[in-house]
Amino acid sequence: MLSKSVKKKLTDRMPAKSESFGRQIYLLYRYLVKLDEELLPRMGLGQMGPSHIHLLFTIGLDGVSNSGMARRAKVSKQAMSKLVQEMLKLEVITIQHNEQDSRCNIISLTDKGADTLMKIWETNEQLAAEFEKRLGKAKAKRLLVLMAELVDSLEAEPS
Repeated sequence: MLSKSVKKKLTDRMPAKSESFGRQIYLLYRYLVKLDEELLPRMGLGQMGPSHIHLLFTIGLDGVSNSGMARRAKVSKQAMSKLVQEMLKLEVITIQHNEQDSRCNIISLTDKGADTLMKIWETNEQLAAEFEKRLGKAKAKRLLVLMAELVDSLEAEPS
């Protein structure tokens, strides 16, 4: 059992539930994970996780090298190679020889990969609409701007 002095210190430090930054981040994270667990299998993407989805976005429309993807995704080349192998098995990417640089290959989306990307964009649009419905258009837009500012700031720091 807590002593009265320790309990008082905890009570004085404990923010209201709505003012707890950690709690709000955790609950949003939990909501998004649950959404992924429900939506991805329904879209036929049950074997994909957040890392696979992020990989699809880093490829771009013209393809990219493994090291270029690793740099964009901010992961090691080894981690990227593992993801690439998994995505090849899912048939959402293909690897072709680089015509300009024979030392590396180009990773590109397949038609199935492009279709998967479209499904993910549609899901993102649905999520944005849900947030807009709950918060209103102005607040939802402001939330997006604030999240982008925070991510830019975090990504600007050296890892």
